[in-house]
Amino acid sequence: MRFIKMTGGLGNQMFIYAFYMRMKKHYSNTRIDLSDMVHYKAHNGYEMHRVFNLPPIEFRINQPLKKVIEFLFFKKIYERKQVPSSLVPYDKKYFWPLLYFKGFYQSERFFADMADDIRKAFTFNPRLSNKKTKEMSEQIDHDENAVSIHVRRGDYLEPKYWKTTGCVCQLPYYLNAIAEMNKRISQPSYYVFSDDIAWVKENLPLPKAFFIDWNKGAESWQDMMLMSRCRHHIICNSTFSWWGAWLNPRENKTVIMPERWFQHCETPDICPDKWIKVPIN
Repeated sequence: MRFIKMTGGLGNQMFIYAFYMRMKKHYSNTRIDLSDMVHYKAHNGYEMHRVFNLPPIEFRINQPLKKVIEFLFFKKIYERKQVPSSLVPYDKKYFWPLLYFKGFYQSERFFADMADDIRKAFTFNPRLSNKKTKEMSEQIDHDENAVSIHVRRGDYLEPKYWKTTGCVCQLPYYLNAIAEMNKRISQPSYYVFSDDIAWVKENLPLPKAFFIDWNKGAESWQDMMLMSRCRHHIICNSTFSWWGAWLNPRENKTVIMPERWFQHCETPDICPDKWIKVPIN
């Protein structure tokens, strides 16, 4: 039996679920442990089964009992302790009867061999979207030069996130990314997704821009859906916009990303090879 710990916001939940799907393909007796999500309130809590039409796979036990079972019976496999770029620890067979996987699996390499299955699983239900989102979806679908741009500030400006994550995608990065996109796409229309629209309007040179600012709280997933419908993308170091770009199935899409994901550590596998890295300074 293999259990995979679920945690984080929607973007990270999607990476973990994609890893689960690949593991399930090779090891049918695989389950997701949702017990830690019961009291998880950040980033709208657990969202996967509300946003996507997924089969029931959850496994829950109470926390004190879980700690005892983990200590006595589970062999725990931590993603951060494995050799980078190696899938051996996840693919090999173990003699230990119960395996517990902990990590975020933020890389296409964990599921690249079943990309079509992942995209099918992560199909949004447009009927659940609000009126303004439906109208914007139609506009984007008819805009051949639609470019999504994701500007995440909010929690990234807090001291606990700033030094490692928040400081990466600031004004220099966005100026470099916009300049690169303008070289590649003639007369782009920018669809802006941000928790600080006022900052974007004041600082970014976007002659033709549409600002999506109405999807809040439990409706935030609709921003990702709209991103995925754009032709091209400028993402920030956020798994939310990573998935917004990746779910776009077009082969000729242009995706621009920061050359670094975290300030103080390397992440060579986090983005697909075709995505274009630009300087953050």
